[in-house]
Amino acid sequence: MFLQALIGGLFVSCDSGDIYPENKMERNDNITVTANFILSGNADTENYQLYFAAFEENNALPIVWTKVAKEDDGTTVNVTLDNVPPQADSVRLCLLSIGRRAIYSFASYGIDKANGNIEIPLENISLKMNYYKIQNIYERNTCTACHGTESGGAGLLLGAGKSYENLVNHPATNSPKMRVEPFHIENSFLIEALTSDTSSLRHPHHTMMHNQDDLNLLKAWIERGSER
Repeated sequence: MFLQALIGGLFVSCDSGDIYPENKMERNDNITVTANFILSGNADTENYQLYFAAFEENNALPIVWTKVAKEDDGTTVNVTLDNVPPQADSVRLCLLSIGRRAIYSFASYGIDKANGNIEIPLENISLKMNYYKIQNIYERNTCTACHGTESGGAGLLLGAGKSYENLVNHPATNSPKMRVEPFHIENSFLIEALTSDTSSLRHPHHTMMHNQDDLNLLKAWIERGSER
């Protein structure tokens, strides 16, 4: 009898005869978010794909997500995200890595769940990466301390207004590779220098990136064609 009473205190049953923990029977506050986009530009790459996803504040890992299949430019894409939970405070059209981390957001919308389900009006979205976000990586990781606007080690200038020309399709000083070869991570010496202890450099650079997401964003930018 004691065992029956204990089990009865932990679980409740529904008419189907199935048994669930009590917290599964609480009111469901999840909502559905729908959106309509006209997308232009490249979307997926080998390592990063386009998703519509819900996030908690300051978290790069989505709570729920759905992959977005891009059609031809100018075609309306309809996306539905079901079961968005109360803790989600935004939905984003973004690139996610294989590990489901947000690498880059093309559009972000705050969500107010007070009025129930949400529909985002039709919007034109360019899938081009803004280079200023790449520039911020060099400054955020103090790369510009040694590779500034006027002078830099190995002749590499990473200051604003200088970095793009100094990287993209520019021969590396310490390698037969280009510093950045569009579409090809493995042929870009910048990534090699930031991920391996290469002996061709006077100072090691593989510990310079303070945030893995910054490195992933650099890779995604190169893989998508090193847009300006």
